[in-house]
Amino acid sequence: MFRGMTNFVCDNCGHKFKGMDIEWRATVLSQPMKCPNCGSYHTCPGSFLGLNKSVYRNIWKQMDEFHETHKSQRSIFDF
Repeated sequence: MFRGMTNFVCDNCGHKFKGMDIEWRATVLSQPMKCPNCGSYHTCPGSFLGLNKSVYRNIWKQMDEFHETHKSQRSIFDF
C-alpha cells in the first residue's frame, strides 16, 4: 500500500533521496527503493537511531536472492 513519500538513505553510496513509501509485505516496514545515484536497492528510510540498517539487512538479502534467481529466467518482455 502506498503511504506517501519519505526520505531514504542508500547503504552503498550514502545518497539521501525522497522516494515512495510503500509497505513491505503487509508490515510497517517500507519497501527499499532504487537509489537514483548508484542503482542499488540497499536503501532504507532514514532513522535518527540507526536501527533501520540492521532490520533492513534481511530484506536486502531476500531481494538479492530473488534478483539472482530470476536473472537467468528473464525474457524479452522484462523491462
